[in-house]
Amino acid sequence: MVVRTEAEFKEKIEYGMELFYKDVLEKKDIRHFFFGITLQKIIEDYHLFKDFVMAKPERYYKEMVMQTAPSAVQVKAPQFDEIQIAFQNNLRLAGFLKVEIPKLAVHALEVMEETRAQKADADSPKVWKPFEVTNQIVCDYFNSNRTDARLEKNGDIYCSRGFMYPFWVRVVPDSKQIIFIGQAFPTSTMTPLAEVQKLCEQINERLTHQKFAVRETPNGPVLFARHSFSYVNGVPVRMLLRGAKQFASSFESAINMDSNQLLIKKLG
Repeated sequence: MVVRTEAEFKEKIEYGMELFYKDVLEKKDIRHFFFGITLQKIIEDYHLFKDFVMAKPERYYKEMVMQTAPSAVQVKAPQFDEIQIAFQNNLRLAGFLKVEIPKLAVHALEVMEETRAQKADADSPKVWKPFEVTNQIVCDYFNSNRTDARLEKNGDIYCSRGFMYPFWVRVVPDSKQIIFIGQAFPTSTMTPLAEVQKLCEQINERLTHQKFAVRETPNGPVLFARHSFSYVNGVPVRMLLRGAKQFASSFESAINMDSNQLLIKKLG
């Protein structure tokens, strides 16, 4: 495990981005990737929005990843492959270790893709300011993007159709947090706690990118997961929706490991 101070990491990643930016602009076939975007903007957005990048399954970092920008601003697939390789090479030149680079490159590129998308947004940037963020605006945005979401009586947002597994979203204005909450309920109040705990351990061993836990309730043991983002710097809405879908997908992967039918597969 590599140990660095926050300042050391900041200096190193910014140097790596500078090398990468200059490298891309020198290559005729891919220089348009940064058309109209400054190095300062790339670095600034990375620090603002990097926490909205969800961790991925480990196998994801071993593949050539897909573009996350809207189709209108995507580059050709071979060009994006070249861009990924160039970024990894420049991170290596900046002093990052080989084992760090795949994950770091994927996460940083995802924010760069958001920066490129914002450039194309023109007069209607898809980033909410902190004071704009409410349960209602999140609910409305999900509903306008081919998913079903509704406000519960307690103000949480219940997200169902369009996601791999239903879950809740909670906006906490006091701490400026958006929280994803996943719960899988037992098929019976008599479901043994020990069996659900054993299942949870197996899930955590396999799905290392998301932490799962078990909660005891009067109605039996519940499999539980949560993930939170700070929106003190605003909310890049495309990244929020992508993160929500990845969270739901991770929860479904966990449920699919329940071969003994301990938990309810789908919620109403």
